[in-house]
Amino acid sequence: MHQAIEDVLQISAFLAYVLVFTNFLVLALLNTTDFSEFQIMFRVSMCVIMFLWTMSNFMMLTLTGSKLVDICKMWKLLQMDILKNNAKRKARRSDEFKYLLLFIKSSQLDLTFTGGGMFQLQRSLLLTMGSAILSYSVLAVTF
Repeated sequence: MHQAIEDVLQISAFLAYVLVFTNFLVLALLNTTDFSEFQIMFRVSMCVIMFLWTMSNFMMLTLTGSKLVDICKMWKLLQMDILKNNAKRKARRSDEFKYLLLFIKSSQLDLTFTGGGMFQLQRSLLLTMGSAILSYSVLAVTF
């Protein structure tokens, strides 16, 4: 089930990632073009609208993906608590402990959303993306 959701979302996450970069670079480079006043204002307003739309969609996808990672981490901690609490009390039979270990081994969740398998949608991606956008836009404007 998770793989089907991942297959659908990975294309939109990758496209949103690319659109955020390209729209921000277009906004940064619009200041260096020789267009009339009306054309520049129109292009800037369209680029700002597209940038805000793609950035909000990408942030929504990223925060949803990071919630999924947080849920998986919480599930692992709950499994450890179950194991720790049942290991403290004396098991009547060793079979109970074996079944408990089998349950924990079989119920492990390792779910993440990726953007085409190239990057994982986590909160740290937003900081990385922001620093890359800032550095590329500074380079583009200076040249």
